[in-house]
Amino acid sequence: MSDFKVAVETKELVRRINRVLTKGKHRLVKSRSESDKSNLGDWYIVSTSTNAVTAWHSDIAELARETAALLSNEYFDAERPDTKPPREIDERF
Repeated sequence: MSDFKVAVETKELVRRINRVLTKGKHRLVKSRSESDKSNLGDWYIVSTSTNAVTAWHSDIAELARETAALLSNEYFDAERPDTKPPREIDERF
């Protein structure tokens, strides 16, 4: 049909990856603090049964390919911001 590709946001991609990882009792987690980022990377995988880190410095684009989280007409760009423009405030109220 057509050759266009649809961008998938980070939040949606993480949901899809976690759906697959949950079957194996794992989940993908984002580092919150700077010390976690330096030790574990931006993303890491935790075992839900033992609560132990099983993989660190995980690349979500690579995980998406491994878990088939992206369809053939979708792509993920890590440099693309997920933030939507702020809503305009109605000054009448």
